[in-house]
This record gives sequence, structure tokens and C-alpha cells, in this order.
Amino acid sequence: MHKRRYLAVAAALAVTAPVALSASSPAFAEPSAPAAAEAGTTVQELEKALEEARAAHSAAVLARIEAYGELEALVDPDKSDPPALVVAAEEARKAADEAKAALDAAVTRVGAARTALAEADEAGRAAAEQELADAELALEDARQAHVEAAEKAKTAGTALDDAQVEAARAYELAKQTEKAAKEKAEAAEKALADAKKCTQAEELKSKAVGLPEQLVAGDRVPFTFRITNGTEHTVDVEPLTFVVLDSPGADQEDLEVEWKSRDGWVELEPAGSPELVVEDLEPGSQARIRMRLTVDEDTPKSHLHASFAADPVTGSVPCLFGPMKNYGIDVLPAGSTPSPSPGDGASPSPSTSASPAPGASATPGAAPQGGTGSLAATGSTVTPVALTAASALVLGAGAVVVSRRRRAEVRS
Repeated sequence: MHKRRYLAVAAALAVTAPVALSASSPAFAEPSAPAAAEAGTTVQELEKALEEARAAHSAAVLARIEAYGELEALVDPDKSDPPALVVAAEEARKAADEAKAALDAAVTRVGAARTALAEADEAGRAAAEQELADAELALEDARQAHVEAAEKAKTAGTALDDAQVEAARAYELAKQTEKAAKEKAEAAEKALADAKKCTQAEELKSKAVGLPEQLVAGDRVPFTFRITNGTEHTVDVEPLTFVVLDSPGADQEDLEVEWKSRDGWVELEPAGSPELVVEDLEPGSQARIRMRLTVDEDTPKSHLHASFAADPVTGSVPCLFGPMKNYGIDVLPAGSTPSPSPGDGASPSPSTSASPAPGASATPGAAPQGGTGSLAATGSTVTPVALTAASALVLGAGAVVVSRRRRAEVRS
């Protein structure tokens, strides 16, 4: 579990409270919509997707370079080391040229033989006839050799042309693949960046049901911390609780806050929160945590401050956090009789999903108080020394706004 965010509140109290209180409304200038990511996707999964997309882009760049090299080798080959197809085409072309030259020579020989026969006398006629016959046979052979060489040259040339066309197509496809891989990597980068931006969701409500406006020192007060997911998203959240005695000189050791886990009641550290994750809280559903608090019976009249909110689990997508519900409680000396609390008579409604811990149901008690929503704080658990310097005013909306903004900046 992560360290809670209260040390930042206490550290910022004296310095930041006046500024924070005056700027509580616009303090969280985040987009109104959550990060665009598939439901159930986590930051870790998006980081892995980005890593894979970058690797695919790098591979596509190398493939495009290789495809260009193959095309260049076929179109403008290196004379010192040409591809086999280029060599074969060149050799076939040369052979066809040589066959054509031989054919031309054979045609010339036949022409010369015919001229010689026409001009030969009776004594030389037999020899001239034999030369013409030999020349005509040589011409026939030359013609056949030329046809075969020309066909081979055509076949080799066609093979080279086809290879060049295929290489050009492969290069164009490689460029398109590189472009698509680059766009996918950029989209993955944006999805990860967007997922790390946490957005306030007013519909992710928190309420302390049964928390009275007054409590008597020594009495144990049960109540229910209820989280209602009114958003359109299934979310993973951590319950945030912040309960302190905020009167001057108050000793936090006089305050005991507990929550009901699966194994029984667990005491919280001063201003601490339950070590609990509410997973897959669906739209319209609720999670309820049974809690109780006790102020030592020797505690004099004082005041108690309580704040509750739903915080996003680190790495969850969408990263939504709910507004903080603040309560002020008057602590009366032991034996006092609390004044009737008007309240609103509210009590937890049935949950549409399982509660985070067994038995986390509504607890009868005083009518719940109203509260003012604000943003919650970030940081670690507040020390008793820091808490004794806090007042109800300083622990209000402003200080928590500043601290929670800091936490959001760390996430992004």
C-alpha cells in the first residue's frame, strides 16, 4: 500500500492555507473527461503497449531501410557486387547481342557466297556452291542461336523488371508500415500520458453515514464510510480517511479510529486510512466500510475534524478521484449529553456490488452530517506533532487542494 498523503497537508498548513483557501475552486485544472483508454487497462499494460509499439516502429524503420537498399541494388546496382538477377540479365543481354552479331555475320556470309557463285567460272563453280551451302547452314544455326539467346535475354530482363517492381512495392509498403507504426507509437504515448492524468469526478462520492455532530469523550461512535460510484466507469479506488483532533494542544493519542477488516477491527495510525483497495467498483454501485472512533474519556471539550474521499489506485485507468467530504465534530467532556442532531436521516442504501470487507454494512447511529466537498491531500501519514498545529479552518478545502494537486503532478 502506498504511503498516505497527509504529511504534505501538515507541512503546507501554515504557509499555504490562506492562498489555498482563496483558490480552492480552480485549483485542479484538469480535463473534464477521463483518459481515453480501454476499460480495465492499467498503466502497466499501457506502458507495455508503448514499449511494444516503439519496438515495432524501430523494426519498421529498419525494414524500410532494408527495402530501399534492395530496390536501389536492383535499379542502380553496385558494379563491384551486383545482385544475381542483374548479373543474369546482363549476361543474357550480352549473349543475345553476340548471337545477333553472329547472325548478322552469317547473313553477310550468305550474301557473299551468293555473289561469289554468280561470278564463279566453271572451274570454281563447285567450290562456290559448297561455300553457299555451308554459309546457309551456318545462317540457320545463327538464327536458331539468336532466337534462343533473345528469349533468354527477355526472360532474364523480365525477371529483373519484376524484381524491381516487387522491390518498389515492398519499399512503398515498408514506408506505409513505418508510418502506421509511428502513428501507433505516438497513440500509445498519448494513451499512456492521458492515463497518468488524474481527473476529479464529482460523481465519485464519499459520505460518513452515522457520524454525529457531537460526541462524548469515552463513547465509542460507529459509522459507515460509504463510496458511491456515480460515474460511467468501473473504477479501482482506495478509501481515504483523515480524522484528527484539531484543537490547540490536542494529543492525537487520545483519539482512536478503527475500521472493520475481514479479520476484525484494525486501528488506524493518526490521520491514517484503511489498507484497502476497492476493485472493479461498477457504475451505480457502492462500497461500504464499517468504522468507529473513540475519544479518550479524559479529553476536555475540544473539536475533531474528519475528511473522507475516494482516491484512485496507482496505475488505474481511468484515474478518477472523488471530492472530499469534510466534517466538524464537537467533542464534549465525559458525562455530557449531546444536543439533538437534526441530520437528514440518511442511511446506507443496498450496494449493487460486494462491499470491500465482510460485514461492511450500515451501522445505526446518529443522523449523518452534511459536509462540504473539496479536493483531498497527498503525502504520507501526518505525525502527531504536525497535527497539533492544525485548526479546523486550515484543514479545510484549501490545504487539501494544494496537496492533492501535488500528488496528481507526481502521477503525471
